[in-house]
Amino acid sequence: MKKSDGFTLIEMLVVVGIVALMAGVMMPTISSYFQVTINSATRDLATVIKEAYNSAVITGKIYRLVYDIKENTYWVESGPAQYLLHTKESKEKEERRKKFSFSKTSQDLQENKESQFKIDTTITRKKANLPRGVNYEDIATELSKDPITDGIAYSHFFPHGLTEQTIIHLQDQSKHHASLVITQLVGNTEVYDRYVTPKEIFEE
Repeated sequence: MKKSDGFTLIEMLVVVGIVALMAGVMMPTISSYFQVTINSATRDLATVIKEAYNSAVITGKIYRLVYDIKENTYWVESGPAQYLLHTKESKEKEERRKKFSFSKTSQDLQENKESQFKIDTTITRKKANLPRGVNYEDIATELSKDPITDGIAYSHFFPHGLTEQTIIHLQDQSKHHASLVITQLVGNTEVYDRYVTPKEIFEE
């Protein structure tokens, strides 16, 4: 009798069962990997935040944590001892005043101070990348009405011990969420394993 070169139905069912079993084992492993990665990102950011806060208090300079949302990078800059944080409304007001004034406005002085901010290599030697598979969802600060989803965002740390309250929203490819809330005092960071809305923090 000639032996068949094909697969029997039972053999095919066995193969399908093995593939399904392997997929069932691998999927939780992949999800767990991303969970570990996003947790690592929150720990690294919390450490940098604390170092920036301590440096501002010790040196008497203003420090800021810079987030490049598109590139998923971050770094710390140090600058002058005094710096005015503009809201969107106050910035627009200064722009209008600048159009009708020939003298230096506070916006001109602010731009001069802006140029004094340089990367602080004692905390971040260069721009640091978020772990692979982790990205910024958005950044929310107490001065911005809406979360920032593109471009550059900042968290400022002042010599007198105050901090610009900020929410850093991270997510990974498995849709795990993490929220880092930078408190106004002591440079502490509260970490949540969910998306924390600005309303929850800024309107308490």
